[in-house]
Amino acid sequence: MSVDLEHAVDSTLSRAVSVFGVPLLITVIGALGGIVLNDMRNALQQQGHELENLKGDLREMKSTLSTGLIWRLDEIERRINQIEQQRAAKP
Repeated sequence: MSVDLEHAVDSTLSRAVSVFGVPLLITVIGALGGIVLNDMRNALQQQGHELENLKGDLREMKSTLSTGLIWRLDEIERRINQIEQQRAAKP
């Protein structure tokens, strides 16, 4: 008789787990997966914004370097012209 009672309890418990536990477990896994995916999406968006900011900074640096190089070349040319004029003025 006790074996039948244990079997009935095991059967009832396994049914309860299969009816309530498995769907609950799937729901929890799905919710956690959604949270993880949302966090990943937010991290990717943040990285995209940071990359755009970096691109802007690089463009600005390139422009600044170009301007500085052009100014420096103009100065060198001016000095060369001065030296050539001084040499031409000497007999």
